[in-house]
Amino acid sequence: MLGKRDPQDGLFDASTVFGEDLDAFGFHGLVALHGRSIFKDEDFASLYCEDNGRPSVPPSLLALAMILQHHDGVSDDEVIKRCRFDLRWKAALHLPAYELSSPFAKSTMQGFRARLVLHDRDCVIFERSVMVARERGLLPETVLLSLDSSPVIGRGAVRDTYNLLSDAIAQVLRGVAREHQREASDVAADADLARHIDAPSIKGSADIDWTSDEERGAFLDSLIIDCRKAIALAAETGCGTEAASLIERIIEQDVDEDPDGGPPKVRRGVAKERISSTTDPESRHGRKSSGQNYTGHKAHVAVTETGVVTHVDVTAPSTPEGSTVSEAVNKSREVSGSAVQQVLGDSAYSTAPAQAEASAAEVELRTKMPRQNRKYFAAGDFTVSEDGQEATCPAGASSHNLRRSNGDLTHVWSPKVCGACPLKAQCTKAAQRSLRVRSDFHDRRRRERWSRSPEGREALRKRQVVEHALGRMKHRGAGRARYFGRRKTRLQWRVVAAVVNLSLAWNAETKKEAA
Repeated sequence: MLGKRDPQDGLFDASTVFGEDLDAFGFHGLVALHGRSIFKDEDFASLYCEDNGRPSVPPSLLALAMILQHHDGVSDDEVIKRCRFDLRWKAALHLPAYELSSPFAKSTMQGFRARLVLHDRDCVIFERSVMVARERGLLPETVLLSLDSSPVIGRGAVRDTYNLLSDAIAQVLRGVAREHQREASDVAADADLARHIDAPSIKGSADIDWTSDEERGAFLDSLIIDCRKAIALAAETGCGTEAASLIERIIEQDVDEDPDGGPPKVRRGVAKERISSTTDPESRHGRKSSGQNYTGHKAHVAVTETGVVTHVDVTAPSTPEGSTVSEAVNKSREVSGSAVQQVLGDSAYSTAPAQAEASAAEVELRTKMPRQNRKYFAAGDFTVSEDGQEATCPAGASSHNLRRSNGDLTHVWSPKVCGACPLKAQCTKAAQRSLRVRSDFHDRRRRERWSRSPEGREALRKRQVVEHALGRMKHRGAGRARYFGRRKTRLQWRVVAAVVNLSLAWNAETKKEAA
C-alpha cells in the first residue's frame, strides 16, 4: 500500500536545524530546499496496491535517495550508512539530525528500483527533472537539439568460449538446485557436472597443453558433452531452461562441430551480436569512435542548447545513431513541451537513414560530414549532372561507362584515359577510376559544402553542449554500468540525467537570484 511523507518538517530535522546554512551543503542543500516539490508520492501510486498491506516507505523519499546516490556515486550499502551518519543526506531527505537509524532498508531500495524497471516508471524521475528545468526558464518555446551517443562498459564479466559454456552450465545447476531447495554442489555431483561448480575458471583448472590442437579439441568436446547433460537436466526438471537456451546459443555462435565426428573447434572470428557474458547476456561487443573495442551497451542522448537533457536511451552497441533520430526528437518534444525545428549531430548522423528519420519527425538535421581521404580525389571533386547520368573527373575527362545496380549508378573511366592522366597519382591506385552515384549524392555534396562553410562551422560548434552534458554524466559514473542488463542501465542513465538537469536548473536559479 502506498505510504506518504509527512508534509510537515520536524523540529529536529536536519533541514530545520541547518536551515540558514543549507547553501553550504551544495547539491544536498538544494535537494533539501527544493526536493519536496519535485516528486509526489502519488506519482508512483501505480507501483503499489491501492487498498491492501502496510504503508510502504514513501516512494518520493526513495526517489530523492536515488538522486543523491547517483550524484555521490555510492553503493546501496553506502546509501544506508549516509542516511544514518551524513548530515548532508539527513538535511536533503528531511531526516532527524539526532537519529542513527535509516528510514528504509537496503532491500527496500532495491525493491523500489525493481518496481521502477518492471513498470517503466523510472521515466518519472527523469521527466520531473526536465519539468524543473522548464520552470526555471531553461526550455524556451522552440529549442535547438543536439544528438550524440556514448559507449557504456557493461557490468558482466567478459569470458572466453570455454568459460562461457562452463558458466552457463553452472547457471542451469543453480537454477535446478534453487527450485528443488538443494545445494548446487549436490545437484552437480548427481549430474556428473561437479567441475563446473567447484572451479572458478574451467579453463584455468584444465591441465592440458594449450598449444596442442588435439588436446584443445578433446577438452572442448568434453565441455560440449557436459552442455548436453545440462540441457537434458533442464528439460527433465523444467528448471534452468533460460540458461539451457543460453548454452545452445553460445554453442551456435562460438563452436564449429565436425559433422564427421571429429573434435569440435572454437570458431574463428567473432559472431555478429556475440554473447560475451553469462551474467549479463545483453552485453555486446562494440567499437568506440577512436577505434578501440569495448563490451557493453550504447547510450543515446538529446540535449538542448541550454544544456538540458531531454532524451535518454540505451541500446546495443551495433545500433546506428541514425536509427534513433525520430524517437529522440519526438520524446524531447513530449517531455519538454517545446517545439524542435532543427537538430545537430556529428558525422555518425549524416547517413541517408538518419535524414529519412529527421524528415519523418519533421525537423532539419544538420551534421558534420565524414572526413575525406585527401590523398585521393573525393566524390565532391567530380562534376556530376543532377540526374546522375553524366560525370566528369577533376582532369576534365568524361566517364567511359555507366553501370546500374540496385538503383545506384556507377561511372567508370577508361583505363587508357586514366593511364595517361597526369593526375592519376591523386585519383586512384587502380588501373581506372570509378564513382558511385547514389540517390542522395547531390544532397550529401550540398551538406558537405555547408559543413565546411563559415556558417556551417559556426552552427555545428553549438553541438558542443551535448559533449559537455555527456562529460557531466560520465563524471557521475554513467560511463560504466552499475547494474546487469540493458534495462537497468537505462534506469541508471535516466537518473544520472536527472541529476545533471537538476544541478543545471537549481544553479541557474541561484545565479539569477545572486544577480
